[in-house]
Amino acid sequence: MSRRLVVAALACSLLLAGCLGGAGGAPDSTTTDGETTATTEVMMDTTEVTATSSADTATTDTATTDAPRRHTYGTYEALAANASFSVPEPNVSEPFAFESGIVMELADSEDVVMAYHDTENGSLENVVSIRKAENESAYDLTAGNATTVGDHDARYVAEESGGKFVWECEGYAYRVSVQEFTDEFGEQELRAVAESVGCE
Repeated sequence: MSRRLVVAALACSLLLAGCLGGAGGAPDSTTTDGETTATTEVMMDTTEVTATSSADTATTDTATTDAPRRHTYGTYEALAANASFSVPEPNVSEPFAFESGIVMELADSEDVVMAYHDTENGSLENVVSIRKAENESAYDLTAGNATTVGDHDARYVAEESGGKFVWECEGYAYRVSVQEFTDEFGEQELRAVAESVGCE
């Protein structure tokens, strides 16, 4: 079963031409391994992943040497086992369910992205995205409004149809966002997801 995911991407890397607004990235690439096929493209601040995956199989984009390397996993367990740092296991309520995870290796850091897809309305293509990055300056902590996530200073940014929380903790940067708020999942539910991540 093929699903299309659109998740907000990190754009804070010299390789991606600057913090939160870089352009460029690796060319398209497709790797086939058994039942798993994935195509990943990075451009501006959007990562687009189209994947059909079997449970723990990973696909890897090995583009040019100066571009990020991306490894895509079909389960949280496989993602956590292959990241170089601990991966938070957020409490994401229904109708969202884990769809895919990416470990992105940059020149000076590693980033982890988890996408939780809205399973009740496949046509909505709504995604909750959880990110953890080794680079503390990966997110703009001046945008939006000051708030807290648990005990940590954070920023909340309202977007066109969704929103995001960003914060730093113990050398890592975190971002939790949703593409589109719904009647069942609003800012309060997004905050609960962020607080379940905390400082993992």
